[in-house]
Amino acid sequence: MSIRPTSTTRRSGVAGGDRLRRLGLPLAAGALVAIGMLAIVGTGDDTTGAANVDLIPTLVARQTVPAGTDRETLIDRLEVRMLPDEARADGVIESIDDLPDGVLVIDLVPGQQVLATSIADDVVAAIADDYVAVSVRLDPQRWTGPFSVTGADVDLYDNREESTGLLVKNARIIEAPDTTELDARSEAVITLAVPADDVGAVIDAAANGRLWAVGS
Repeated sequence: MSIRPTSTTRRSGVAGGDRLRRLGLPLAAGALVAIGMLAIVGTGDDTTGAANVDLIPTLVARQTVPAGTDRETLIDRLEVRMLPDEARADGVIESIDDLPDGVLVIDLVPGQQVLATSIADDVVAAIADDYVAVSVRLDPQRWTGPFSVTGADVDLYDNREESTGLLVKNARIIEAPDTTELDARSEAVITLAVPADDVGAVIDAAANGRLWAVGS
């Protein structure tokens, strides 16, 4: 003999199922939140590793800076960036205060790090350790072309009667007068940076009217 469920039993079963479903919704939502939090927090291996990288102040160029730039001008073209240690070059300067007096030895491009070896005591030392400064008096035809731009490199020749020979390769113009203000027949004093071993030959050639400057 089968027993048919009464309406009361059916209503009780439906109500019980509704209660379970209503109870299950917040439980499921809570489980989703917990899973989401676990996904965000994770094990900590990746996120904390990235967060714990030590960043160190590093002095870099924020724009192009030519060699020979003095310290005061150089300061206006630099900035401090925070970089990880492995991205920093050996001998890099950390702050403007640590920038030594002198002039820039090499050209800098934006983002390039500034090293202690990037600065020399003066313009001559910025060229090379064995260079010295020498002043010579030349008439316009022997210098005005290549010397029209102070800071350029020139080759110096000794124009002897028997032959013309190269004295110095890549001498640096340290100081020269404005060629627009010179008379075509007037001489002018030019200051050059030349290797110390060649300064005697340069002085002799200039004193005897044989020195020529040739630019490229």
